[in-house]
Amino acid sequence: MRNTNQARKLSCAVIALLMGSSLLALTGTGAHAAQHGDKKAGTGQPTMAQAAALFEKIAAGIPGGDIPPCRNLADPYPEFNGVAVDPVNNIVLFSDTNLKSLLVYPRTAGSAHSGAITPPLRQILGPATYLSFACGVALDPRHKTIYAGENDVGDDIASFPYSANGNYPARTLATPHEVYGLGLSFKLGQEAITVEQDDQIVFFKLGATGAAPPLREVRGERTGLADPHGLFWDDAHDEVVVTNHGNWARGAWDPDYQGGGHYQPPSVEVFAADAQGDAKPLRVISGPKTQLNWPAGVSVAGDEIAVANMAGASVTIYRRTASGDVAPLRQLEGPKTGITIPMGVAFDPVNHELWVANFGHTGLVFDAGANGDVAPKRIIRNAPAGTPVAGFGNPMAMAFDTRRQELLVPN
Repeated sequence: MRNTNQARKLSCAVIALLMGSSLLALTGTGAHAAQHGDKKAGTGQPTMAQAAALFEKIAAGIPGGDIPPCRNLADPYPEFNGVAVDPVNNIVLFSDTNLKSLLVYPRTAGSAHSGAITPPLRQILGPATYLSFACGVALDPRHKTIYAGENDVGDDIASFPYSANGNYPARTLATPHEVYGLGLSFKLGQEAITVEQDDQIVFFKLGATGAAPPLREVRGERTGLADPHGLFWDDAHDEVVVTNHGNWARGAWDPDYQGGGHYQPPSVEVFAADAQGDAKPLRVISGPKTQLNWPAGVSVAGDEIAVANMAGASVTIYRRTASGDVAPLRQLEGPKTGITIPMGVAFDPVNHELWVANFGHTGLVFDAGANGDVAPKRIIRNAPAGTPVAGFGNPMAMAFDTRRQELLVPN
């Protein structure tokens, strides 16, 4: 039996052979050489047949079992995405798309000056949790229940009691593909999700599990929904608020549609809480004055709407009743804020605070009325200050650029 170092060397050799063979296959000279049984002219590289034979010889001698990789590109720390606050029970919840977990902190956690990791109260993590790509999160303070919407490979809503920790078994509800935003209504006893791919909002009974069918949906050309992301259910005003990136393709959900897709400006849409079908929004915030730029998380408190702009590295705040191409009332942006790639945002109206989840290692707390380039009141850190962010959310493919010697990894 070969030792670990020998196994690592053999693994790397096989990868190199596979990459070399693939490169030969993409060139006409490689194909010609394979046909004639000689080496690629002038290079000394093996033919496809020779490479395959060599691969089989090496592979036959590689032991199975727990073989370590040659190299590992990974962020060992969580990377925040969604955020929700419960000021009644004094907790704050973050979703983590990197380690596939949920982290619960005391509402008063964090420091404006410390660079150390902020210890969570609990971290829900493990195969029994069903967490694979948690994005939008919500808290039910009445029943002390955590809800997390699962994007991409998850396709479910996972729920847990507040006391859950570690590899805690989830209660799950099957959902359409590519869930992002999540909101709860205690008035109607319902939960709502946005679905990116199908340009829709889907409503379920609050607490539904298994393959329970939806109660209703909002979808259609009149809705204006286009790659919807964040969702906030404003029970106080009987409204559902949604952010759109703007990518629209009816063909994703209508196989008979032949019109193709298009790009719309990013927007914030407000629907009646009981909307269904191809319903028009009550109000739409969109246009160059809005400064919307890949809007993700959204939150409402009183008469204000806060939006996290992923590509704009900003949080914009609008009047709740605003519509059209309107400038924000306030905008948090700049190096002092620490806002880099904001994915989630949450108002805490009880304590007059605004929470921001960066796609990375910080959760930021501002005064709810903060404006401009101002420093946060507190910072929750899931890694030591200065730790690089790998930026891996849910890598699904990889390409190697031979000319620049770079790995290209889309999330």
